[in-house]
Amino acid sequence: MKAIANTNKLGDQCRTALREFWNDSLEIESSRDSIVIALPLMLPDGIQVVIELRQVSSNAAVLSDRGEILSTLGGQGLNIEASKVQSILAEKIATFELERDGWELRKALRLPLNGLDIHLFGEALVSLAHLIYRHDPEPAEENVADRVVQKVFEEHHLQPQRKAVLEGRLEKRIIVDYYLNRGPGLALEVVNRRNLLLPYMEQWGWRWTDLRRQHPRLVRAMVYDPEQQSWDSTALEIGRSVCEVFCPYFEREKLSHAFAALGR
Repeated sequence: MKAIANTNKLGDQCRTALREFWNDSLEIESSRDSIVIALPLMLPDGIQVVIELRQVSSNAAVLSDRGEILSTLGGQGLNIEASKVQSILAEKIATFELERDGWELRKALRLPLNGLDIHLFGEALVSLAHLIYRHDPEPAEENVADRVVQKVFEEHHLQPQRKAVLEGRLEKRIIVDYYLNRGPGLALEVVNRRNLLLPYMEQWGWRWTDLRRQHPRLVRAMVYDPEQQSWDSTALEIGRSVCEVFCPYFEREKLSHAFAALGR
């Protein structure tokens, strides 16, 4: 009987621990016409799964990944339009009862909400994100912008943390290419994709905003290569609106001024 009592106690501790973890990991925040949900699930790159929920009628709502999963896979070199990839996508989309609209993945829900539907949508996104492991990418070309950023850091005798994990108010694991824990702090991301820059910048616009809510003085910076990337005016405007420094790699003086300001 003592062993059973101990087992029951351990079970209660396990239930309490998991509830605390889920409560701490689950974040819900209102946006303009929807809510944004950070689920206690991780993508292969260590980023927390973040989805959007929008009510479309009195008894219906729609979950969306905001185009993040497929655009990220495409940016990592996976040919989304290849027949083999399309076949796998179609199978997984059918299995999880999703809808695809271009890069966006969605799931229609009936109200009132069922928590299992939301969780399964997050699991579906994690499963789809792992498609990158079906792909053997070619060796990446040298990133000129990244090389210039490293050189400017060296010229200022700064040693930033690489692939730093920062905590936003909603997303608990936001990975940035460079982070300087000096003064107000500086987080810098080098844009490392050629196409599909609008969904990429929409994603980073949200992340930079979320980081600023948690770290109000944080200096946010992005560097890009306009000669190798297909930018449009909207994607550029997002970067300018959410970053203190948003510039092509050859505008080195803007980075230098930002670095110098950290020590004041």
